[in-house]
Amino acid sequence: MWLANLGLLVVAFAWGSQIPVLTVLLAHWDPYFLAAVRYVLAVPVLLLLLRLLEPRHYDLSGLASGRVWILGIALGLFVPLYTIGIANADPNTAAIIGSMGTVIGGLVGWIGFRMPIERALWPAIVLALAGGIRATFRPDMAGSGFDIRGGEFLVILAAACWAWYSLAAQRWLGHWSQLKISVITMVPATVVSMVVYAGAALLGEVPWPPPPQRDALDIGLVIWMVVMAVIAGLIFWNYGMQKLGIVISSIYLNFVPIFAVLIIAILGTPPRLLQIAGGALVLVGVFLSQRHHFAWYRRITGAASGGARTGG
Repeated sequence: MWLANLGLLVVAFAWGSQIPVLTVLLAHWDPYFLAAVRYVLAVPVLLLLLRLLEPRHYDLSGLASGRVWILGIALGLFVPLYTIGIANADPNTAAIIGSMGTVIGGLVGWIGFRMPIERALWPAIVLALAGGIRATFRPDMAGSGFDIRGGEFLVILAAACWAWYSLAAQRWLGHWSQLKISVITMVPATVVSMVVYAGAALLGEVPWPPPPQRDALDIGLVIWMVVMAVIAGLIFWNYGMQKLGIVISSIYLNFVPIFAVLIIAILGTPPRLLQIAGGALVLVGVFLSQRHHFAWYRRITGAASGGARTGG
């Protein structure tokens, strides 16, 4: 179990590093290109890993399914929305908003799948809204007093796409392994991200071809983003889900915004006091909503003979 816990901690750090990494890369690259390249480079490696790790599940016939392509559209839109959102938002604020995944997921499940919102989630919703308002409030700013740059709404929309994809994938493709679901749906998602990039280029929003870059730091950060956030993050997440279950694995996601803010601070943009207070409100709300699930998880695992393992 220690390996599963360590792997999930790596996942949290890798995913938490994405906002600061993208903030550095966006100084030289356009967000549409960065959104597409991470999937274009990762998909061949992931297909190979699926072939090696789960040869019995390696069957590409699922790509003919309309549901797989619908899921791919949601996953493919997530990447450019998230990247463009970060490009047009304060990085610390984007990290705080990104930590609202549990709340956004609950609302998406209620709206899209008629899943009831548990009572334990309502405090998280209230605290997340209060935290988001506090994180964007700047009394020193003229006008409204809120540091809202537009990208914040795209980050929320991206989180909604991810939540819908995650819920629909389990309902439609639950008979597949978690690794196969992730890899196969990422193929149409890559096509979608490339279409979005091509459309932006045709409209003149981004240069085509992209200007050549010879900065070793940029190349290293792109490799880090692809290897750690997409490939290693996917493998370690599925491994943690298999060994520890969805409830324990999800708790590790609370570390994602913490790592993001710490890395951003190290790079020279420390969070404002109000951002820290807003982020704390969001995390408290998420913890309260998860505590109910954690108590339930301990009851069922304690009752199971021999400590039976649960999986996501």
